[in-house]
Amino acid sequence: MKNYFPLAGIIMQAFLNDVPLLVEVARQKSFSKAADILGIGVSTLSRRIKLLEERMGVLLFYRDTRNVELTDNGAYLLDRCGFVLDEAQKAYDSVVMNMQKPSGLLRICMFLDLYNGLFKKVLLDFAAKWPDIRMELTFQEHPVDMRTAPFDVAFVTGPSISPALVARRLLTIEPFLYASPSLFDRYSMPVEPNDLLQLPCIVLQRFGRRWPMHNGNRQVTVEIQPKYNFSSVEMCRDFLLAGHGVAMIRRERAEPDEKAGRLVRVLPDWSGGFVHDVNLVMGLSQLPQRVRLFVDHVMSNFPS
Repeated sequence: MKNYFPLAGIIMQAFLNDVPLLVEVARQKSFSKAADILGIGVSTLSRRIKLLEERMGVLLFYRDTRNVELTDNGAYLLDRCGFVLDEAQKAYDSVVMNMQKPSGLLRICMFLDLYNGLFKKVLLDFAAKWPDIRMELTFQEHPVDMRTAPFDVAFVTGPSISPALVARRLLTIEPFLYASPSLFDRYSMPVEPNDLLQLPCIVLQRFGRRWPMHNGNRQVTVEIQPKYNFSSVEMCRDFLLAGHGVAMIRRERAEPDEKAGRLVRVLPDWSGGFVHDVNLVMGLSQLPQRVRLFVDHVMSNFPS
């Protein structure tokens, strides 16, 4: 059987190459007119149609000096193949237009807290600037694999990005420890990182239970036993504000609550070791214009 498959593939490839010739001759009812449209010689066109008929073992056209008419077999083949060619042309035109015209669907993925804290205005401004581009925004609390995920771009935190992708660094974020002042009505304020083991801790799952802390040249990693463990930053913040524990969150996210007195910085001389770049990630292939416009818009808001 192995010897037949290559031959079948060659025959099918030859058939697919000749289908546009068949369709054009049938539409023009003339070999010379079809040859002009196809940009090939009449003799070449006639020879290829004859070879197609020989390979299929059927007559596709009745020919005389004045007329070219389809046989029943030719009409049947045209009915099936003409539709396929029309659909292929529509698909081709759609893709080409999509690469050139700022319209269509833009599929974006990010963490919800990144949207609320950093990118809400960026996306709103983009929508106002390019109203013909539709957006589909998906919030994921865990990193996605952009090689297989159905997104055009993703906002990704962390250092591990596949070399099969393009990453544009936007900014660097670093979390710190915070708590509600009411927590210290029941517990002592920690002085050293290991004192956190005596406090209820709220853990964001993507940070994990190992909290690296650094203070100048000192570095300590604390193995947290979380009382509360969430995938959502919003849930961590809600429990933090309610006084249920200590949590490590971004300074920008905590700053409004800190200024209002709802949160206090814990171990202010120490910072969390989760220093991450926020990257805009996309595939290596040629990008549609809507994606390129979005990337340029985002990068203009975060100049390096």
